[in-house]
Amino acid sequence: MVFDPAGEVLLIRYVVPREDGEFVFWITPGGEIEQGETEIAAARREIYEELGLTVEVEGPIYEEENEFVHQGEMRANRDFFFRAFCAREAPVLTGFTAEEIAVMREIRWWSAEEIEASEDRIFPANLAARVRALGRVRKPD
Repeated sequence: MVFDPAGEVLLIRYVVPREDGEFVFWITPGGEIEQGETEIAAARREIYEELGLTVEVEGPIYEEENEFVHQGEMRANRDFFFRAFCAREAPVLTGFTAEEIAVMREIRWWSAEEIEASEDRIFPANLAARVRALGRVRKPD
């Protein structure tokens, strides 16, 4: 979870083609843990690859288990969430792999209230509460 100084969280909009149409959703930056990599090292790498940011990362601040369809297969998944802060203008959506570049469409800062009011799919489901709890508690510079 990447926060700006005001406590808004940065989300990436994905548009994933499926047989039954496009699956569109917003999600926090992140990705898979590579062989031999720690969770925090993966978080740092993913933030750099997706957003071009080199930032201090704290955590994990919480974990969540879920299932989702990826490339036509149901996958069991465990997410580790971390917290980082950056200037609002610092992130740039870059993507790293051809697959990411094909489905990552835009980035946007969101407040907890905007997340709650949105009719878009936003993951994780409890994100607004997490933003309220974690976005305004910043470590001193």
